[in-house]
Amino acid sequence: MSIDDALGGFVLDTSALAVLGGGENIYATTWADRTAVRGIVLLIPAAALSEAWQQSRRHGPGHVEQMRDLLASPMVLIAPLDETEAAHAGELTGGRDRDPDVAAAQVATCARARNWPVLAAQAARLRVIDPELTVETLPGMS
Repeated sequence: MSIDDALGGFVLDTSALAVLGGGENIYATTWADRTAVRGIVLLIPAAALSEAWQQSRRHGPGHVEQMRDLLASPMVLIAPLDETEAAHAGELTGGRDRDPDVAAAQVATCARARNWPVLAAQAARLRVIDPELTVETLPGMS
């Protein structure tokens, strides 16, 4: 493993986190397991985590437990939505015709700050916020 592998990572958006936390997609689950073995960090913005928790609770206790297992990994970091992050996300969504999408904006600001790609199951939300963002689709998703 090179130093680049050890220090690299992905920022997860709500859609990727919901799939990974649900544990129903074998490709996604295998991908998450392999990233942990390779020392790849998964950064989860707090706003995306909040939305993913809401979705997991709707699907039942199995999803909640799977989400807890994912979050317990030492390779998972949570990016807080503090005053500074909230301001950056707000600036990114300012002037848009749509309602502000704070979760997608925090994902974009975290990815920009670290120069990491975003992992998403559905990239459309992110493209509205930042069309130039590097987004990789979660394996097993169309």
